[in-house]
Amino acid sequence: MKKRAGYTKWLSMVGSLMLATVLTAGCGSKATEEPADQGKDGAQTKQVQEIKVGYVNLIAAAPAIIAKEKKLLDKQGLKAEFFSFANGPDLYKALSSGKLDIAYAGMPAAINWSSRGAEFKIIAKVDQGKNGLFTKESSDIKQASDLKGKKLGNLVKGSGVDYLIRAVLLPEAQLNDQSVTLVQLETANMETAVTNGTIDAAVAGEPFLTFAELRGLKVVEELPDPAFVVLGSNAFLKDHSDAAKKFIQGHIASIDDLNANGNEDAEILAKAFNVPEIKATDKTYTPAEVITQALKRNTFEYKFTDADLKYYQEVADNSFKLKSIEKSLDVKSIIDTTWIK
Repeated sequence: MKKRAGYTKWLSMVGSLMLATVLTAGCGSKATEEPADQGKDGAQTKQVQEIKVGYVNLIAAAPAIIAKEKKLLDKQGLKAEFFSFANGPDLYKALSSGKLDIAYAGMPAAINWSSRGAEFKIIAKVDQGKNGLFTKESSDIKQASDLKGKKLGNLVKGSGVDYLIRAVLLPEAQLNDQSVTLVQLETANMETAVTNGTIDAAVAGEPFLTFAELRGLKVVEELPDPAFVVLGSNAFLKDHSDAAKKFIQGHIASIDDLNANGNEDAEILAKAFNVPEIKATDKTYTPAEVITQALKRNTFEYKFTDADLKYYQEVADNSFKLKSIEKSLDVKSIIDTTWIK
């Protein structure tokens, strides 16, 4: 009996070792797959992966808002937490400090923060759109060159609006940032500042440009939005590549949804931006109609084109000329196009 008991114990030990070997091999071959839990009914259920997403509170970041409200990332098996920011630099601080995994923000700020050593990669495109220079209807500012000696509303230095003013608007008008007084304001406060005369004009993106326009202010000039892109922190992309892939699928779904369901998504965005009903000279616009107007200045897409990459490099070169960054930057070093097939 003792001999048989010893034999049985030996078999048990061998079996345990073989099982451990199989389990270890299985884990090694599926390192990027989600671990599975046992459900009450005995079926395996995948664990939900958490992801923190930040975005600048502009129409350009509409895909992030739609993904949030329609739970498009949740449908990919992610538990997404969203954070809204008033400007790009503040968002980049959160991304650089590890408080965010993914960020929707403008290219100029991405270049600025990359030059400071921020560790991220641009993994998808978001949109291309328009910002605008606006002022009072009664203002003597008829073109950009009329800004000389005026007070101009601007966002924080290094933001997309700041780039447009100092690299595009003023140089084309043969002016510079010494020719005008740049007044730093949050975008949401620019319309009121123009209306009450605190500043003479301002540059803003959507939906704030449309708000001002429908309320009777005039858009003097439209400017090309310096592009919104999606960034992923290097740590997140490396350690959670499976979650990053799922995010990309959710991002694509969000852009497809925006392009297919304009009216429905306008309602969602109107609530997200807390858009009021606006009484214009021609009609009263519902919140959704206001957003529909704002969306006309934006085109949403997730794939990069050669023209995009050329433009991003132009933004980097201009940022160096303006001394927004201390050394020149090859934008291809911070863009990873492999995430978008």
